[in-house]
Amino acid sequence: MKSTLSKVKKMNGLITNRIIELQDQGYLYDFMSVGKQQFLCLQDSVCFHAPDVSIKLIDQLYDQVDKCYKYMHAVETASGCKGLLLEGRIYTN
Repeated sequence: MKSTLSKVKKMNGLITNRIIELQDQGYLYDFMSVGKQQFLCLQDSVCFHAPDVSIKLIDQLYDQVDKCYKYMHAVETASGCKGLLLEGRIYTN
């Protein structure tokens, strides 16, 4: 059981470490794209439209679970929420 758990913990270590690093910088919320130019904050279910968010590409990381590259973005909303968006494509504004 212990060896299986170790493998699971190491699967996306780079992504996890990068998320922790950015959380230490105040990026505490998680965002996802929910349509054309709309982004949902997963913690409070608030939807933001593209003009109300600033999105900056931070990194490209390999997702070992999905076996593809993901793009990590920093998101800042007009209301002051700071968070991360991890997607298979690049978003900019």
